[in-house]
Amino acid sequence: MPKWTARLTVINTTNQDLKLASKYIYNGNSIVSFPEIIPAKNEGVYEIFTPSGKPLGPEFKISLVAQTDKQNSLGSFEFHVDIPYWSSRNTLQYHCNRDLTCQVSPSTIYDSDHNYNGEVKIGARVTNDAENKKILSEKVSS
Repeated sequence: MPKWTARLTVINTTNQDLKLASKYIYNGNSIVSFPEIIPAKNEGVYEIFTPSGKPLGPEFKISLVAQTDKQNSLGSFEFHVDIPYWSSRNTLQYHCNRDLTCQVSPSTIYDSDHNYNGEVKIGARVTNDAENKKILSEKVSS
C-alpha cells in the first residue's frame, strides 16, 4: 500500500490573519504541515499523509477564522477532506461565511482517488456604497 496524501494550500488575500480555530486529523495520519496562523497577504499549507503499508486514508478538517485586533472579523472558512481506505467514496466539503469569499480548486475529489492536492484563495467580499445603503435601509425598515 503506497502513501496517500491530502494537501490544501491556503492563499490569504485579505488584510486579516487567518487563525486555526479548530482542527481534526484522523488518527494514524502523519502531519507534514499544519500552521496555526496564516498572516494577511500570505499563504500556508495544510498537508497530511498516511504512511505506506497502513490500511487507512488521509482525513482532516480545519476551521480558519479571520481576525485582527483593530477590525471586526471578516468571517470563517471551513474545509473537510476524507479519502477513506476502506471505501471508494471520497468527501470534499468547504464553506465560507459572512464577508469572506473562497475559491477552491479543484472543488471536487473523485471517488477512488487516493490523493488530494488543492488550493483555496480566500478574499474579502467587496461591497459598494449603494449596497451598504440598501442593507442599512432594509434593517431600518424592518
